[in-house]
Amino acid sequence: MIYRLGYAQLNVSDLEKSLDFYEKVLGFIKTKQEGNKAYLRAEEEFDQYSLILNEDKDNVCLDHFGLRVSSEEALDEIKAKNEELGVEVQETEDKDHGRVLKVATPSGHPVAFYHHSPQINVYHGENNHVILPMRRTHLQNGIPPLRIDHMNLRVPSVNKEWDYWKNFDFSISEYVESKDGNDKFAAWIRRETNTHDIALVHKEYAALHHVAYIVDGVQGVIRTADLLADAGYRASVEYGPGRHGVSNAFFLYIKDPDGHRIEIYSDDYKRDLDQEPVGWTQEAYESNGRLWWGPDVPESFVETTAINKKWMKNNELV
Repeated sequence: MIYRLGYAQLNVSDLEKSLDFYEKVLGFIKTKQEGNKAYLRAEEEFDQYSLILNEDKDNVCLDHFGLRVSSEEALDEIKAKNEELGVEVQETEDKDHGRVLKVATPSGHPVAFYHHSPQINVYHGENNHVILPMRRTHLQNGIPPLRIDHMNLRVPSVNKEWDYWKNFDFSISEYVESKDGNDKFAAWIRRETNTHDIALVHKEYAALHHVAYIVDGVQGVIRTADLLADAGYRASVEYGPGRHGVSNAFFLYIKDPDGHRIEIYSDDYKRDLDQEPVGWTQEAYESNGRLWWGPDVPESFVETTAINKKWMKNNELV
């Protein structure tokens, strides 16, 4: 039904400043710009974009994220299931994605379900020579990430949010029990065999913690840190490099000019979706799960990005 995480849209205060960071320094590839909105992709992605930057000084936030589904019929199933669950659905048309279903999850997170995904052109010249998306390195700045990986969301109730997502065939790879043994503290959920497409972590209010992008191995993580420091963005490196216990991934957390956090991510594991999840106690998570090794977690790591409160009030995609 749901294939994967397709894209995230971040509202920013100054588009040009954000493009300096993402396109000119990190090396994201801009596929198009329409007014105050820019569409970027990572190096290996066939989709035209996985990150949208939209200038909106009055609503700097996670505008929404998009999940690609298997078919138009799957959209019908998702609409019916949401209505059965009592979740409001708004149906709209987008020039890139065609038919789109807008929902706010029980925690309020803004999600777009879509099927059609515009692709980049791989055929070039009069003889239709094939050039795959990753074979344009000579035209790129920085060290672009390879592809989008996951969203990390803060939610008031992990159990309630999980009760929603399991209706759409998500499975849990790992979870953290709460200290009181009731509501889970965290859960890493997925539709692919990687460790997660979405992470759900407890917080008093709904928010975005980070959007994660895969890079080419541990060396790619370190090269990104070098790149930012070399380009005068040393202060944008918030936390890492290090290794998580949960997911086993190597990480670096960075912040863009508006404070949106991006995780530069590598080397998590793959495991079949039907296997029993790995369970951590909160004590074990705090001692070894969040950080297997690396620098201590900074105080700033609790900071989050707001989510779009206007999502279901606007009949069109921003």
